[in-house]
Amino acid sequence: MSTDIDFLYRPGFHFTPAKNWMNDPNGLVFHKGEYHLFYQHNPFGTKWGHMSWGHAVSTDLLNWKHLDIAISEDADGAIFSGSAVSIGDEIVAIYTRHTETNQTQCIATSKDNGRTFTKFESNPVLDLDMADFRDPKVFRYEDQWIMAVVKPHEHVCVFYKSIDLIKWEFLSEFGPAAAIGGVWECPDLFPLTYNGEELWVLLISLNPGAINNGTGTQYFVGSFDGVTFRPKYPIEKPRWLDHGRDNYAGATFNDAPDGRRIFIGWMANWQDLGSHPATSWTNAMTIPRELGLTKIGEEIVLTQQPLCSPTYELIIDTTKKHRSGLTGFVELGYDPSTQKIFVDNYTADVKPVNNRIHLKVLVDQSSVELYTSDGVSWITMAVFPQAGVTRALSDFG
Repeated sequence: MSTDIDFLYRPGFHFTPAKNWMNDPNGLVFHKGEYHLFYQHNPFGTKWGHMSWGHAVSTDLLNWKHLDIAISEDADGAIFSGSAVSIGDEIVAIYTRHTETNQTQCIATSKDNGRTFTKFESNPVLDLDMADFRDPKVFRYEDQWIMAVVKPHEHVCVFYKSIDLIKWEFLSEFGPAAAIGGVWECPDLFPLTYNGEELWVLLISLNPGAINNGTGTQYFVGSFDGVTFRPKYPIEKPRWLDHGRDNYAGATFNDAPDGRRIFIGWMANWQDLGSHPATSWTNAMTIPRELGLTKIGEEIVLTQQPLCSPTYELIIDTTKKHRSGLTGFVELGYDPSTQKIFVDNYTADVKPVNNRIHLKVLVDQSSVELYTSDGVSWITMAVFPQAGVTRALSDFG
């Protein structure tokens, strides 16, 4: 039963489940004019459990239509994270089937634009007889399918290829590398272009052990030849997609229009699950973000620009310390002594231009996303303010 608290904290332009629990975005794909957002979902309550794939569709990434459960837990196991591809009139979902002793990769097919799915009779399609082997991201590369999937405790991302999504052949492994303080989860691999050069970006989510002492996502920029991913730079330290505590297990859409690479993350973390005050729904997604590349110094880095979102803008003189208050929310600003932006105790490095930092802030009922206008540095946080002060912004320095 919904309450005033549920209404107070439900975001206006971030996706939330109609009811019950939600975590990782799954199966992000554009198919026949619709963006499909599947997600880890408990149909029976507001806590984690009974993992199935929830489902919503949108034509603009802002207004979402909730649909019935797409793929349900059954006697064979829970339905963990995965991806989806568009093949003609069909959507094929590739997901991890989870039991207490084994995780395997399975497929299911929809012939009605994702409204219903039929599980493949001969599942699983990939089984290493391992308790932890999960989160397949599948995409098209030339004339074959590529799967990136993780062995979480080994800190390894494994690549396979297939012609038919049923028979899979091992290609290579990447890792361990950079941050290995927690398990690796939810890989994604995709191309982006910088100054006419095609580069590949590998995302790996980490729980715990991220920069924020909790969950987070690191990325690697490199090359992929259909067999092996090779980083472009020496791996001396992790490169973080987000410096906040609440952006985890994110993924990008397959087949987005115009070749755009659009990312959505789970705007929560595994360390603070008991802090969500709503009683009928739990957790939200980040704002959809278009990914790109830019060069900072001698290194090519990832950028993120939000889609479909109103923003506050702050132009900061970096010769002074600035602190801004989102009343009842958090404190955010810039510290010139460290050249860092911050949201409460979470910080991200920035490089001023002509003694100026241009910041933007997304504020939506129970979330704050602070980022630099070039999209290089982000801090994402879910916050639960006092009643009646969910959209106030003031500046002081």
